[in-house]
Amino acid sequence: MKKIGRKFYIYVLDFIIIQISNRKNNRRSTGGFMKQDIIANCRNALYQILFYGVMIIYFILLFFLLFRKKAAGSFQSVNLIPFHSISAYLFSDDMVSRAFALSNLLGNIAIFIPMGVYLPLLIRRKSIFVNTVCVALISAVVEVLQYIFAVGSADIDDVILNTVGGLIGVSLFRVMELLLKDQTKKAVTVLAPVGGIFSFLILFLVNR
Repeated sequence: MKKIGRKFYIYVLDFIIIQISNRKNNRRSTGGFMKQDIIANCRNALYQILFYGVMIIYFILLFFLLFRKKAAGSFQSVNLIPFHSISAYLFSDDMVSRAFALSNLLGNIAIFIPMGVYLPLLIRRKSIFVNTVCVALISAVVEVLQYIFAVGSADIDDVILNTVGGLIGVSLFRVMELLLKDQTKKAVTVLAPVGGIFSFLILFLVNR
């Protein structure tokens, strides 16, 4: 009986020791998971701040560049004939006009590429057609407002060029989405500042 009693106590002690050690291990693992969760949440918050911060800066700069007052002596005009202004500049005998046409063409395309990247994330529509139409409508509204407030000329060619830029941006977003899947938004967060600086640099050189 004494031997049985001793074995029973030994088993009980072993069981208690095992339970205590398991609890300690669970606390350590839980603490590790909590630290990982905190780090992941902080990282996601940083990505969100960068994403929306850069996007807001882009739209503010875009508004400033599109609606700033033109220099004294500039005139207003309306062109509703597609490719009229582009062809007039590109096929001009004046080399200065050709150089201006090329820079204007590149600038109007480049400045709307970031918008084509941002729109699918904002309206949550993946269709290239839908997002490109949205860019075209935004550009058309901008042209009308520029004319109404006397800060520019209403030109259908600008809408065409802006739409091409938006289409490039939407297409880039779709390619990133196919390649990066869930990491697309993070990639946009990292690459958007570089693309934005490049686009505004081109537009600044065009409008200086």
